[in-house]
Amino acid sequence: MMKLVGVKSWDTPNYGLKINIFEKNNSMSSVTTVRQDVAIPLWHLVLLQHPRKRSSASATRAELPRTLYNSTMKTCDFWKYIRHVSAWNNVAKLMLAKGASNMSLACPLKTGVYMMNRIQVPPETAILKFMYHPNTLYTLEGTVYAQNPNDKVIKRALCHYEINATIYKSC
Repeated sequence: MMKLVGVKSWDTPNYGLKINIFEKNNSMSSVTTVRQDVAIPLWHLVLLQHPRKRSSASATRAELPRTLYNSTMKTCDFWKYIRHVSAWNNVAKLMLAKGASNMSLACPLKTGVYMMNRIQVPPETAILKFMYHPNTLYTLEGTVYAQNPNDKVIKRALCHYEINATIYKSC
């Protein structure tokens, strides 16, 4: 099972993000406020595994986090891309299902308020078994970008968030 440890985010005047954690059922919800249309919205996700703390006196050099996943995609290409990543596919379907979300995956992303009411990773998700390491912290870093439609290279950050969690075995 996954246990959420903390969340932080920053946003911009044209794009707001508020994330709430519900410890009782280990889930989150989010409210995204888009105050100006975004021609080409991009999602950049990085999943990091932080090194376990070692009490060895011989460990003189600090270990860097290990990157388990690093990807950027246009939101309008999300389903085309995510269906090939089976580890995330079921979680994405749960989060973006009707009734659980009104999040738009359209390009352009129109001004409005978008909510995701059921953000959680079910305990039976296979990736949790793969990722389980005792006393290990994982961080999901997400950035929402607006890509310049004229040159497709320049992008500006609209929002960044960080979600920290640990994974533990359930009996």
